[in-house]
Amino acid sequence: MINQITALESCWHTSPPWGQLMPPLAVQMLEKVFLTSSDLSGYCCGVQWEEQQWIYAIVCLGETLYLPEREFCITNTRENITVPPPAFKLGDVVEVNFSEQPTSRIIQGIFSLKNNWLYGVEWRSPILEEVTPQSRTIWLADVDLVSVDRR
Repeated sequence: MINQITALESCWHTSPPWGQLMPPLAVQMLEKVFLTSSDLSGYCCGVQWEEQQWIYAIVCLGETLYLPEREFCITNTRENITVPPPAFKLGDVVEVNFSEQPTSRIIQGIFSLKNNWLYGVEWRSPILEEVTPQSRTIWLADVDLVSVDRR
């Protein structure tokens, strides 16, 4: 039984949760959107894979809303916000120093916060039963990650 748990823990984080091909994003980072439930607009500042779909972080009236694609309409207009480009993209494999030996993970989320990019990676297996209701995703800055070349 211990070998099965060790094997699970050593491979789950290098298999994308969305399958072989990453589903396309409905909206790009910093793109303006209209909320379908109101006359308000906002812009996309992040995205995360959650419950088999992309969940988008939309800034509207100074608040960040976390919405699925069906709750907004895209405009194909980019907000006039200058943010340096992200160091990593969704689906990139990176090394994270969680413990004594670095661990490979896939970037499953990206978020712009105060002109800096944060990257979401799973730090706990989604298959193992949850002991506490904590998120399996941890958000890290690019300085905490190292790109891994997957050939």
